[in-house]
Amino acid sequence: MTEVDMVAALQDAFWWAAEHLLLHHTNPWELDEALTAWGYSMGPCEAQDLLGLDRVLVRRPKPKGSILPRMVAEGRVGKIGGVGYYRYPGGGGAVIDPLIEDLIREEAWFARANRVEISDAALVSMMNAALRSALAENNAAPSLLAKAVNFPQGRQV
Repeated sequence: MTEVDMVAALQDAFWWAAEHLLLHHTNPWELDEALTAWGYSMGPCEAQDLLGLDRVLVRRPKPKGSILPRMVAEGRVGKIGGVGYYRYPGGGGAVIDPLIEDLIREEAWFARANRVEISDAALVSMMNAALRSALAENNAAPSLLAKAVNFPQGRQV
């Protein structure tokens, strides 16, 4: 497996975990805020918005959750389109979009997901657990985490 493949595998695991947490526990800005407060330079929702949600979806042709396909189908493709997990008025910085929370809650209801709020520490712990699993499954070096998911230098996963 090449370094590019390992980075993609780490990103995908991180983004799957984020989608699970969105369906069951939180919203994009609370997840991103919890991770940046812990030391990540950017959360998974903003990172996917910057990459382009349509491009993220192409990498996951059979998504486990239903949030991302619906977002893309509704034209929420990320910063380049002006709206994704966040809104980007005038092409500027990320602004909270309450409509995405409604979309997530609706998809959780359709999926019969029981939504329970959890602490920021629990959100970070679950995201880091997904990374630990991905590192082991892909025999990847922890040094790739900063490149893959903006993991904070000097922290242990």
